[in-house]
Amino acid sequence: MSTLQTFIKESNRIEGIIRAPTKSEILVHEWLLALTSPTVADLQHFVRTVARREIRDQQGMDVVVGSHHPPRGGPAIPEALGFILDNAKRGVGPYETHQRYEALHPFMDGNGRSGRALWLWQMVNQVKDPYVLSRGFLHTFYYQALAHGDRP
Repeated sequence: MSTLQTFIKESNRIEGIIRAPTKSEILVHEWLLALTSPTVADLQHFVRTVARREIRDQQGMDVVVGSHHPPRGGPAIPEALGFILDNAKRGVGPYETHQRYEALHPFMDGNGRSGRALWLWQMVNQVKDPYVLSRGFLHTFYYQALAHGDRP
């Protein structure tokens, strides 16, 4: 199994999906990683592929995640997602981008997997971390969280 497949398997497992990655999951991750700069439409395509869900762009498309209540669904969700992506392009790091993405929870489902894929895109294309796939998400993100907590 390739390191990308291992990453996808770990990402799925975090969601309670215990199986090998599907061909479509592998292909959409490869496609996302090859992008110069992901857009809202790109993430919509990714989520449609891995979770068959839509962006929460209509009123009433509200979710609750544990004790977290993301912003209510509506036209502001894609706008806020675009702002997050613009900030990522301007140098907001993968840890902060991931935190903001998950707090927004822009999709009805598939947010964890798409958020981790966006995080991976930044780690590969912006940070250029050659070891991120061999370490995986949980290992790397754990140390990012510690480093973020050390900031004044």
